[in-house]
Amino acid sequence: MKKNILTLLLFLCCLNYLSQSIVNTEKLFTDNEDGFAVSSELMGSSIKGNADVLLLEYGLNFSYKKGKNSLKLLSGGEYINEDNETVSNSVFSQLRYNYNFSDKSRLFAFTQIQSNAILLLERRLLGGAGFRQNIFEKTNDSSKVFKIDISAGIMQEEELLNRTDLPIEEKYYTNYTRSIFSVVGLFEVTDAFTIVNTTYFQQYLKDFSDFRLLNETNLMFAINEWLSMSLDLEYRFDSEPPSILKDTDFNTNFGLILNF
Repeated sequence: MKKNILTLLLFLCCLNYLSQSIVNTEKLFTDNEDGFAVSSELMGSSIKGNADVLLLEYGLNFSYKKGKNSLKLLSGGEYINEDNETVSNSVFSQLRYNYNFSDKSRLFAFTQIQSNAILLLERRLLGGAGFRQNIFEKTNDSSKVFKIDISAGIMQEEELLNRTDLPIEEKYYTNYTRSIFSVVGLFEVTDAFTIVNTTYFQQYLKDFSDFRLLNETNLMFAINEWLSMSLDLEYRFDSEPPSILKDTDFNTNFGLILNF
């Protein structure tokens, strides 16, 4: 019974415990003000006795914007150890550059490196670019804004899998070119409550049956200028996962965000 309760708590608390490999960065730094900004997330838990568990989740993000140019460095990870055995160990870092033609359109370029023991990812290296356009925006008053952005681009994806538990004949290294599409909706209900819904679609250009899909809804409640609560609902699908993994994940995450 104790082990079942512990497993449930870990599932509810973990940031990316059973997630696919797409990382959503849309909920971070949603404002467009010039200057330097820092956002961090940290959660830890240690249990000793009938169970021996260490849980650590972290994130550290930087953003700088001046005029039409903005640069973001986003990073985070998770580590879970139970009875001296690593249950989950994942980390990612992304560097993203935007050039804003206007408030409604911009070019973007990014590079990302990622590893995730749950997904058997020894290394996932990305590099890509694209164009983003606002297609709808409505402001009812100073505190209510609703807008929708779409983006399209292309990226190169290199993946190296941990082949320890994979069948000998299964492919463990790929270097694919994928198209990338996204739809982002942002609804500022009040100054303190924001909803961000993001859908990502990544398609392997040489095989239309190989694609990845993410839909994530973020509910963010601002307690004050530097502290917010975040509730995330995630659905992820990978049409071609490693043979020993499932193709679908659904995650619920809750945490605190510090902004400086």
